[in-house]
Amino acid sequence: MMKHPTTVRLDPVLYKQVLREAGKAGLNFSSVVHLLLRAFIEGTVEIGVSYPKKYLTMIEKEAKTLRRAHRAGKAKSYRSSKALFDDILGR
Repeated sequence: MMKHPTTVRLDPVLYKQVLREAGKAGLNFSSVVHLLLRAFIEGTVEIGVSYPKKYLTMIEKEAKTLRRAHRAGKAKSYRSSKALFDDILGR
């Protein structure tokens, strides 16, 4: 399979750490990048933000409270983000 040359800009300290750890496993930098990308497309590596369970529970409760307030007519609703910001900014 033909390889596509790619440039990756990294912090020099991170690069040295990767080289050191890869060397312990008998790999080079290119192999580590290849393995990471392959795992990403296979779904075995997830790249993203994870939140603590406590934070997610708090957000859920707040969302339920806001839904109840909205249904009871005690919370404003907006048809667009522009209308929301116009109200916030007093336009």
